[in-house]
Amino acid sequence: MNELLSVLKRCGLEPAEYVGGSLRVRSPIDGACLAELHETPASQMNEVIARSHSAFLQWRNVPAPMRGELVRLWGEELRKFKPDIGYVVSIEVGKILEEGLGEVQEAIDICEFALG
Repeated sequence: MNELLSVLKRCGLEPAEYVGGSLRVRSPIDGACLAELHETPASQMNEVIARSHSAFLQWRNVPAPMRGELVRLWGEELRKFKPDIGYVVSIEVGKILEEGLGEVQEAIDICEFALG
């Protein structure tokens, strides 16, 4: 789990915001506990859904060129952190590292395809 925490930090995330809860994430490879994450209580779900819907309503009003620029920037971030994200994918779904990296590359390719 220490390696996973290091990966999150390298990607600019603060692990303390995510870990330390009661939801255990287990490796499909050997059942080892990869992380213990915080859960969102059912009592907060309506609020989370409402915020998500509000974000969608705002997003659909963003002009297409600006949305395209954000997709381009997202692809750049994926490329920048590809080794780390590929590692997380590999341990999360039980794939070899090369396949995890391939999943990230596919997301990068989709970003590029979306730009035309």
